[in-house]
Amino acid sequence: MDNTVNAQKYPKSSIGTQIDAEEKDLEVIEKYNWIGWFFITFFGTTQNPYYLGFKCKKTGELFAEITDKKEIAHYMLYRKK
Repeated sequence: MDNTVNAQKYPKSSIGTQIDAEEKDLEVIEKYNWIGWFFITFFGTTQNPYYLGFKCKKTGELFAEITDKKEIAHYMLYRKK
């Protein structure tokens, strides 16, 4: 893996939204286990989520999901901020 997110390997929404789209077009759904929520709540930081879902804000469709730990860590590190 390089130091960018390769959006081409993930599905697009029906109108072409990709996982590296602008915030106005994309909602990233992050799910954490209870230990992750504990650290977010009390320390403001946590490990990576165990699930990422990508939802197009224009169509409302969930078009891509990531559950692989390595891919999640890579996305969280190199996503657009």
